[in-house]
Amino acid sequence: MVLFQKISQLREFVEEVIKILYYYRGRVIFSFSGVTLGILSICIIITTIDGANKKAQEIFEALGPDSIIVFGGGERQRAARMRLSTLKVSDADHLARVEGIYDMMKVYSARNVTMRYKDRNWQTQVVGSTMNYFESMSWGFQAGSVYTASDYANAEAVCVIGAKVYDELFKDENALGKTILVGKLPTKVIGVLEEKGGSTGGHIDDRVIMPLTTVTSRIVNEKRYLSMVRLKTHRDLDKTIEDVRAVLRANHGLKGNLDDDFTIRSSKDILAFVTVISGSLLLFLGTASVVALVVSGFVLANLFYLTIQERKKDIGIRRAYGATRKGILLSFLFESILITFIGGIAGILLSVILGGTFEKLFDIPMMFSFKVVVFAMLFSFLTGVLSGLKPALRASRIEPIEAIRG
Repeated sequence: MVLFQKISQLREFVEEVIKILYYYRGRVIFSFSGVTLGILSICIIITTIDGANKKAQEIFEALGPDSIIVFGGGERQRAARMRLSTLKVSDADHLARVEGIYDMMKVYSARNVTMRYKDRNWQTQVVGSTMNYFESMSWGFQAGSVYTASDYANAEAVCVIGAKVYDELFKDENALGKTILVGKLPTKVIGVLEEKGGSTGGHIDDRVIMPLTTVTSRIVNEKRYLSMVRLKTHRDLDKTIEDVRAVLRANHGLKGNLDDDFTIRSSKDILAFVTVISGSLLLFLGTASVVALVVSGFVLANLFYLTIQERKKDIGIRRAYGATRKGILLSFLFESILITFIGGIAGILLSVILGGTFEKLFDIPMMFSFKVVVFAMLFSFLTGVLSGLKPALRASRIEPIEAIRG
């Protein structure tokens, strides 16, 4: 019987709060919107950072902790988009003899090459590589296989296409054995790669991979330079990088304080880069979310200060009929928390809806987890408590006789 009475009182309490919020719905919606935007920003922060960290870990594992990547062009040259053809085929031959190197992958990339199949066109990156490209990148096939040693030696016009290229050119049609135009070269499709998803700096699935010999001799006519060399070492990574730098500087005649005309990256740099990106996202979006929550908190507090004046007589009557100060305080506090709680749920739902849009537009990987819900609801609750506590205390201190007279 007592339990039933308590449940009935609670139901009446909730119904009364909902009626009050509906009466002041204009102000409530304004405050609710601020909370929603703040929580949305928080959800985007968490999902983006988690997604970026996961993607970085995947790349790190794919490259391996023993990987070194050498690009043509120095840091300044790459930043200014100056001449990047500085890494020679002969450099790769010298690097293969560096102590500790046990694997080498040579790459030449040609950007913005037009692919054609029937009436469909698509511009993408063509990657000419040695046969160990797919194994080194830990990249599996959804259909077909890698080109053979004979294909490589004879510069055959064969290619493996990324999942994005497959979608754009074939649209669920079987691609194996079909001929596409790579630039002006008729090329046979022998494989379709598994989808890896978006990545910073471009869509990793948007590429066509061909034998290095085919690309350098039949598409770009460039047999002297490479775009990139990927090395693997069983020695200490930093010591191997020092030796690689020394070999390249000697080959390129760089002495004294002359800047490198090449760029060296390791798998460690990828993790460091993602850490910087995550920090920037945290700073930018964190500031936006805090501002939104603070503004919505002020609006909510002002809303309750205004409603206290308008509801002063109602508060006095409730006190005269036996409502305690604690009851009045909890009533106002519950109203505040309910607004921010609903705003928090709306922010979470918006982040789920917009998450896919952000990934497609900006290639930002996002990973939604239960942690997002916990943090969002915690921030919602704290915003409701902090913004509603002072007005609730003020309302609870109103004396019944003064309120009724007022």
